[in-house]
Amino acid sequence: MTKEVMELLKNLKPDTQQAFGLMTAQHMAEHLSLTLKNCVKRVGEVENPPTKGQLGFQRFIEKGAILQYRPSDKTKADLPELKYKNLEKAIEQVGVAIDRFYNHFEAYPDFKCYNKFFGELGFDQLELFNYNHYRYHLWQFGLIEKYPDNA
Repeated sequence: MTKEVMELLKNLKPDTQQAFGLMTAQHMAEHLSLTLKNCVKRVGEVENPPTKGQLGFQRFIEKGAILQYRPSDKTKADLPELKYKNLEKAIEQVGVAIDRFYNHFEAYPDFKCYNKFFGELGFDQLELFNYNHYRYHLWQFGLIEKYPDNA
């Protein structure tokens, strides 16, 4: 992620059309940075035992964290408000998030991220998930040709 992602995102333009889904290019960039920034946080009290959803997410990661598009009832009106002034600023934040993620785990290798959705995850699990999460959205916007699901 530290080398390839930012180079690929240079090809993303505000009007780049997605192959599926509702997000715009800027929504996607903001989504990627927010998701990765959340991986260096602990939010809430650890549920013990983990919830059914947390165990399911952990099994998803154990199986390789390959995402698949699943249509929903959502519309463009359900997209979050954009946080940054433009796509360029949103892409900059992807770089910030990547640096923050790796710097955090270099300083705190035993850190476990926690939130109600993921449950408690360590570096290897988070890196695998985010690697495939990024690849999925890069593929969604035509920045890479293949994603494991369509290979």
